[in-house]
Amino acid sequence: MRLLLQLLSLLSITFAYGQTFPIDFSEPEDVMNCFDCTFTVTTDNGEDVGSISGGGLAFDTAQLNLAQNLDLSDDNNNTITFRIKPIAEYGTRTHLLKFEGGTGPDTELSFTTTGTDWQMISLNYGPNLGNYDLLVFFPDFNNNQVGTYLVDDFAGGTNVQELEIPSPTPTTPDNEVLSVYGDTGGFTNIWTSDYFFGEATVVDTDPTNAINNTLKLDFSVAGYGEGTNSGVVTDVSAYNYFHFDYWTSDATQIRMILIEEDGSVQEYFYELPTQEMLNYNEWTSVDIPLTFFTSQGFDLDKFFQFKVGTLSDLDTGIAYVDNLYFSVNPGTSLSVQDLETMTLSVFPNPTHNNWVIKAAQPVESIIIYDTLGKQIKTLNPHTNTASIDASGWQKGIYFARINLAQRSQVIKLIKK
Repeated sequence: MRLLLQLLSLLSITFAYGQTFPIDFSEPEDVMNCFDCTFTVTTDNGEDVGSISGGGLAFDTAQLNLAQNLDLSDDNNNTITFRIKPIAEYGTRTHLLKFEGGTGPDTELSFTTTGTDWQMISLNYGPNLGNYDLLVFFPDFNNNQVGTYLVDDFAGGTNVQELEIPSPTPTTPDNEVLSVYGDTGGFTNIWTSDYFFGEATVVDTDPTNAINNTLKLDFSVAGYGEGTNSGVVTDVSAYNYFHFDYWTSDATQIRMILIEEDGSVQEYFYELPTQEMLNYNEWTSVDIPLTFFTSQGFDLDKFFQFKVGTLSDLDTGIAYVDNLYFSVNPGTSLSVQDLETMTLSVFPNPTHNNWVIKAAQPVESIIIYDTLGKQIKTLNPHTNTASIDASGWQKGIYFARINLAQRSQVIKLIKK
């Protein structure tokens, strides 16, 4: 994910309800984001069509996020067809159609137009491709010419089936929550953002008639975040946890980042699999104690923005994220019996030599991290009582991820 100060200056922000192939600009979602160009939906002979006007730059583009990735991996079925019409006589002009994101290498093909009639374009993309979630159209590619072109009826390839496993419906009491993103919890206390940055596609993961909109992020392209204008902060000191749900089949890293502004902008992140393991092919709930962030310096009354991303845009994978909220208690609904069996204590804390952990059920593993998120020790006691030897460690703060059979918990450890 790009640095925050860079993101604040970007005009190229994408937050789209993507569309699926074929695309005929008859749906509200068929709206392309323009970068140094102009896009509108208009009509031609009574049919809805897209209109792209170049901005005169060499690489101005109109882009469309796809709600379902477009599979171009089958070399027998990766020809893309569409219609294009120059609105004036420009002579011969060169354009380019590119596909990005997803699992394959970026792929692009150029083509030309002449005259002012509708022209059918057929582009046969090559072998060894993958699937893609972003269509990029370059009007007047690699030159500074200006023109306006009508486009319609993009077709070809195969839509990759979207995730149709609804994210969990939160059961946390409404009066204990400040909702950041989500539409199924019935929450009334909602944090309001002023803008989006990065890239995300909103998809409905519920195969029934119910709506369960979820953020879909392609980490090979960018992360995603929301924020308020500089100086507008929110006090979240009344809450103890930050909750989110995720689903992924291939992401190698997910960072949940809380951002404060107090004269300067500071970011604090909780990272999977560093702080806890990544689970695959199932919705997983994460409840981060806010003490994890405050121990790093996060000021609870200066919450400014959040981001979901990875260490860099070189990380890959698709992740679905939903139900982001601050809460008084952990977001996962637990019975009294569950809470009793998960009770654990750590003492002495602070310590000079070692910590003792006692739990009502066997401790399966303990993973220790320093304040930079580096894993420094792992224990697998499989007993109700365990000891962490810290006699040779430097003074300071550490974090222990204590994994029980039903749940895991992060505890701050202090070494004197």
